[in-house]
Amino acid sequence: MSERERLRAVIRGAVQGVGFRPFVYRLARGYSLEGWVLNSAQGVHVEVEGSTPALQAFLVALDRERPRGR
Repeated sequence: MSERERLRAVIRGAVQGVGFRPFVYRLARGYSLEGWVLNSAQGVHVEVEGSTPALQAFLVALDRERPRGR
């Protein structure tokens, strides 16, 4: 059984109106991560849990594949 870790992040910038929350959800599911994502006045809050390699790959993909603002 692999050890699970949790990651919390707030993403600021052009994340409103570009499909960012659905993108984060699909990405997390692709790495078998569990958690949640929501919008607030401070940005998009993300909390995910899973294996360390999956969390690391998720962070890389989050930056590389994110939808760009208009």
